[in-house]
Amino acid sequence: MGTYNKGIETREKIFQSAKKMFYKYGYKSATIAKIASDANVPIGLVNYYFKKKDILALAYTQFIQNIRKCVDDQIGNQIENPLQKHIVFTKIFYTIMLDNDNNRDLYKEIFINRLVSADASDLIAYNLMDIVKTFDIDISEAIFRRLIIAEYGARRELLMDRYDRLDPHKSKDFINFLATIAVRLAGIDIRVIIQNVKKAEELFQKIDYSNIKFLI
Repeated sequence: MGTYNKGIETREKIFQSAKKMFYKYGYKSATIAKIASDANVPIGLVNYYFKKKDILALAYTQFIQNIRKCVDDQIGNQIENPLQKHIVFTKIFYTIMLDNDNNRDLYKEIFINRLVSADASDLIAYNLMDIVKTFDIDISEAIFRRLIIAEYGARRELLMDRYDRLDPHKSKDFINFLATIAVRLAGIDIRVIIQNVKKAEELFQKIDYSNIKFLI
């Protein structure tokens, strides 16, 4: 039992050190050697517990889950549908990413190089499927998958075009557009989208997400 607990503690120590190194140096420059040094463990032990890309995927997934929990806990009973929830989620996500220079640089590295695994990205896709079902959009699973690919590609290209000029507090229309790319592609009435964006804006103002961190 002691050995098992020691292993859990070591794994968590490596994970926390990796997040610090990603935050400080970016993904590419946060080498296994730097992670091992910060965690005060042999390099081989880092490789035993993790692949580097898996650490990033885990941090990204936890970040998404923490935002979702924050939204559910604070305004869950005020949200009328999954679209509003997704818009609020997106606004929190990008505000945290863009408001901090280290997060901002790392997120740019993530989406330019497609560093996050499909499993982590699927967390967003599940949200979008709920939205499509809520608004009775009749599309097959195959078409939905193509829609998700199109949404990801459009979002990535839009971010690459404007990223260095984005301000999360002044670019709210742009971020709202990012949050609604998929539903626009799916054919949801623009008037419905506008109504839900307005409601999501009101809900967003009620949330305190100051305790949520991407990495540290």
